Amino acid sequence: MTKAQMSTTLSHKLGQRTILTPQLAQSLKLLAMSSMELEGYIEDCLERNPLLEIAADIQVQDLAAERNDSDAQDARIDEKEWQHEGDERWESVYQAPGGREMLVDSDQQCHDELSLGESLHEQINCQPMQESERNIAHALIDSLDDDGYFRSAPSELATSFNTSATQVIDVLEQIVQELEPAGIGSRDLTECLLLQLAGDDQASKIARRLLLHFSEDLLDDDISLARKAGCMLEDLQQARQRMRRLDAFPGHGLRGEPNIFVRPEIIFRRLNSGDIEVEVPQSGWRGVRISKQWQGHQWEGKDGVFMKAAAQEAKWLMHALDQRSDTLMRVGVFLAQHQRAFLEHGILGLKPLTLQDVAEQVQLHESTISRVTNEKYAHTPLGLINMRCFFSSGVAVRGGGMISVHRVQQRVKTLIQSEPADKPISDQAIADRLMAEGVKVARRTVGKYREQLGLPSSSQRKRAALLARTTQVRR
Repeated sequence: MTKAQMSTTLSHKLGQRTILTPQLAQSLKLLAMSSMELEGYIEDCLERNPLLEIAADIQVQDLAAERNDSDAQDARIDEKEWQHEGDERWESVYQAPGGREMLVDSDQQCHDELSLGESLHEQINCQPMQESERNIAHALIDSLDDDGYFRSAPSELATSFNTSATQVIDVLEQIVQELEPAGIGSRDLTECLLLQLAGDDQASKIARRLLLHFSEDLLDDDISLARKAGCMLEDLQQARQRMRRLDAFPGHGLRGEPNIFVRPEIIFRRLNSGDIEVEVPQSGWRGVRISKQWQGHQWEGKDGVFMKAAAQEAKWLMHALDQRSDTLMRVGVFLAQHQRAFLEHGILGLKPLTLQDVAEQVQLHESTISRVTNEKYAHTPLGLINMRCFFSSGVAVRGGGMISVHRVQQRVKTLIQSEPADKPISDQAIADRLMAEGVKVARRTVGKYREQLGLPSSSQRKRAALLARTTQVRR
């Protein structure tokens, strides 16, 4: 056998000797659980393991809390309630309904039983319009993605109804985007937010100005941004507060999914000092400990075997709980630092971030970060959000940095909107322009972003412009 063959054989054998110990398996199992799943698991452990108990003082506190607040509920995502809260939508979707009283009549209760998709179709049926427009409107609603955005090509829908892409866009903008909740049917994030800022109050006006003309400067400090936007500092702060209440995902509940009851794994609080405080709540497993009742007792026979196993299981559980809390805290602290602008200003402040980025910074395996964030929620100044919202792909820029895909998409849209009607700019020309601005993006990527924004190709835009001119001349 040659040295190369020996090396190959040795490395192959070493690669197969990965052992998952019972203690590690339990730690990974607990890490992947949500808070409510973990509470159920701990209840089972308390029932079957006589060496585990809840501290007496914790039990008294919990009983007192139940007596003082018998109507308290877990925070939940309610797919129905948010349809009727107007501009408070972002907060009402992610807050516990037990915190406020809601007076609804029988018609309202009946309406609440509908999914968002059913509600949108019902709104269409209740409005006067031509039957051809109604059919297109229903098809547009069915084409929305789970976030409530229309990301398909209008030309595809136009072909199905033997009409023009222009008419499809007219129905989208004049009918679908007028439905409740505001923001539904948007083609991109900026349009979604602008549709929710239709008011004439000063805060809405300034917020629209910021989104349209100062999107690149939204992360500046208040004084600097107020100077650039030409507004009073107090008005800017109110506009920013207004923007924090916007819902970036108005399609939540579109498919009629059942209500999801959740508890936050991490709590982010904005302090008066401006700092972000991170807390990992322990909820139902607060006070779990190893009982001292049988400490020093000598067990024999089968009882000895059982109690030895129970002691080992109890120690593993306590270690796994500590490790879970420590891991969540480490991840939470990093997210608070890296995504601070997101926590303060909403989704427009989101920075590119991957699971691997977090894993490298907190010195944990990427699969561990995945377990920590998958199907888990965090309570933030923006409300209760899925922890996956902290992550976003990025595009490389000159100098080695990264820029959020959202911002690149908005730049693509701006370039297309500012093009001469008779000379639409091609995807390659957009890619060249972005490269000149320091954003490393290929023509194919530009095309993908354009399609995600629901914008037609340059040839389609040229034909539409020619058709519009021809129609205008005939009139």
